[in-house]
Amino acid sequence: MVTHIGIGFSRDANAENAAKEAALQSKADLQDGRIDFALILSTMHYAPQRTLPVLNQVLNQTRMIGCSTAGIILSTSIETRGIAVLAIHSDDIQFGIGSVKDIHTQDVRSSGVILGKNSVTDFGNPGRQFFIFFVDGFLKNNSLFLRGLQEVLGNVFPIVGAGSCDDFHFSNSFQIFRNKVLEHSATGLLLGGHVNVGIGAQHGWRPLGKPRVIDKADGNVIITIDGKKASSLYEEYFDKEAENLRSARLGQMAILYPLGIKIAGESEYLLRNAVEILEDGSIVCQGDVPEGHDVHIMIGNKDSCKQAAVGAALEAKKNLKGALPRLIIIIESMARLKLLGRIAFEEVKRIKEIFGLTVPVIGMYSDGEICPFQSIESIKRPLLQNESIVIVAIS
Repeated sequence: MVTHIGIGFSRDANAENAAKEAALQSKADLQDGRIDFALILSTMHYAPQRTLPVLNQVLNQTRMIGCSTAGIILSTSIETRGIAVLAIHSDDIQFGIGSVKDIHTQDVRSSGVILGKNSVTDFGNPGRQFFIFFVDGFLKNNSLFLRGLQEVLGNVFPIVGAGSCDDFHFSNSFQIFRNKVLEHSATGLLLGGHVNVGIGAQHGWRPLGKPRVIDKADGNVIITIDGKKASSLYEEYFDKEAENLRSARLGQMAILYPLGIKIAGESEYLLRNAVEILEDGSIVCQGDVPEGHDVHIMIGNKDSCKQAAVGAALEAKKNLKGALPRLIIIIESMARLKLLGRIAFEEVKRIKEIFGLTVPVIGMYSDGEICPFQSIESIKRPLLQNESIVIVAIS
């Protein structure tokens, strides 16, 4: 029984050439003709309508999912332009993929149910152990989508998710499912069989100033904080600059200064990106927000980001329970890439030191991350988190 991992990458300026080079490199790295599954990660420089036919042809029409990203994480570099292909051949691991289209036109929770059911149907027999999915990062409430998935997979089933995105333009993103290019959609992979998965996640953001209280919230919308309109929290810190926040997308300022919500029994703050400020000053967040909890504006720095990466890696390694990893997948907020800049690869170096320098690494920068977090009851339930790094070690 054997598992082969192949990773290919290209930054060729020509879309078709880049797709072909990355796919062929992954096949050569795989050292086997059969491909059971392929993951495609692409920056927005490449039109998927041009790359997807090439990828399908070279990869033998295998089960394939993927999405757009603000950057690609590899064993040797961080790339903000290019196409990456992960190809897997395994006699031990079973794969099932699914998709759901046009989430923005239907009930978000029901869309999560559809993706879960489609993936389970393709997977087949019992024995599923882990689910990873890629969803439109511009969806305003990914928490509802997660709830739908959990109706199918279970509330404590290991789920990791990433919001597909562009490079801070907040205008477009895409998802890939087999030979189709999707928008406002989601695709997912269900793993099972003889496989061990260790997951770790942290963010490293710290609170600014004294705590305020969320007086009134409705789902993913914060209406008032400390008896004032919610936007006054940003206005207090950023003064005139806060006027730039009142737009369809808040842009880089808001994503670099997320809201942190203190949840009783949790060691980490629950982070929420502010995605819109309404005319009445209400803040629309990327996930559900609980009333009556303390809230801060949060700030990160380079050292805290690197420490969080180490912490997430150690947690993932611990959760493997002694098994040796065959692949590391990293899902990381694009805000962290913006903050770390040229030293972003230092995170990868530290992660590789923990798992071993020869373990293959692939990952993406995302707009929203979903991962299991440990509660006071030591039960790990998946939830939406922003500004985080999520590490998945597969053995």
